[in-house]
Amino acid sequence: MTKAIALKVTPQGVLVPRPLIIAAWGDVQEVEIEQHPNAVVIRPKASRSSQLHTQIVSEMKAAGLIEDLLWAQPPMVSSEERARLAERLSHGKPLSEIIIEDRENRA
Repeated sequence: MTKAIALKVTPQGVLVPRPLIIAAWGDVQEVEIEQHPNAVVIRPKASRSSQLHTQIVSEMKAAGLIEDLLWAQPPMVSSEERARLAERLSHGKPLSEIIIEDRENRA
């Protein structure tokens, strides 16, 4: 969402009314500011853990330790087909009962 807001430039920096920016984001303590040719973008700061995760994954990819694998999406199955398969594979019992019976048979 892009919104024009009133701001004040001071020797200490740019003052922006906090409620106008932060209210829609919830409990945000820090923001990031990016300067673009025609705008200044203010957004909630990414959490430190997500930045660290991104950095670690990038370094592991660069070292050849991990790679992105393209997985085919599973086919879409209608809710009716899922119900039919669940009934057929469960032998008419809830999965929890099948597991309990299997554990009893192994004991």
